[in-house]
Amino acid sequence: MRASGVGVVVLSCSDPRLNPYQILGIDPTLKATMVRNAGGRVFDAIRTLSVSQTIGTPGTIVVMHHTDCGMTHYHDPAIKKALIEIAPEEHESIEASQFGEIITSVRADVAILKASPLIKKDTQIVGLKYEINTGVLMVVDGEIKSEL
Repeated sequence: MRASGVGVVVLSCSDPRLNPYQILGIDPTLKATMVRNAGGRVFDAIRTLSVSQTIGTPGTIVVMHHTDCGMTHYHDPAIKKALIEIAPEEHESIEASQFGEIITSVRADVAILKASPLIKKDTQIVGLKYEINTGVLMVVDGEIKSEL
């Protein structure tokens, strides 16, 4: 099923080694929005992605993870411990939060999007993995259409 929207939203890690516009060959004249967060995690971006579909016309969401992501080296318990040291009064909310360690695959994030009631069902969702050392980009879930 093809999405009715014409725009593209790319969700990727905020790692400064990544330039999603360059990696995906997106020129500034295309309707592309970038959403970046630690690890390029979907659960952290659902609100932004759903709002984008409400006020804009993105018919495609691209989830792009990469190798050697910092979120593969730091795990939730260590992040929680460090945050509790910074803000001990927030202990309860920090412990209840998920900070996005990468222990799952791009496919898991694509599945979260597909299952979300806040994402339009006719949205094309594509999962990509970028090899940071070689520059190789692989499709791991979905199919890239020519309009990307």
